[in-house]
Amino acid sequence: MRDELTIAVGELYQGIRHEHWHGKTFRQFWEWFNERCIRLVGSAAADELDELEGELLEVRAAIEDGGYAVPSDRLDERIEPPM
Repeated sequence: MRDELTIAVGELYQGIRHEHWHGKTFRQFWEWFNERCIRLVGSAAADELDELEGELLEVRAAIEDGGYAVPSDRLDERIEPPM
């Protein structure tokens, strides 16, 4: 995978940190995340897609561990700092 994609995946990890999202909604988070992923996949070469998929799945697992994977009826709730 090219350095640009590796850096972009690292930026995703930075971007999902809780302090960036306090006071914003889960919907805002998911709109941001999905837009970034679409842009990343669109910029990847065909031979990079498999590796990028694995990297994005790891980011997604970190998101789920962080508590951002909420049901659709909670998307407009504000993200609160962890206790």
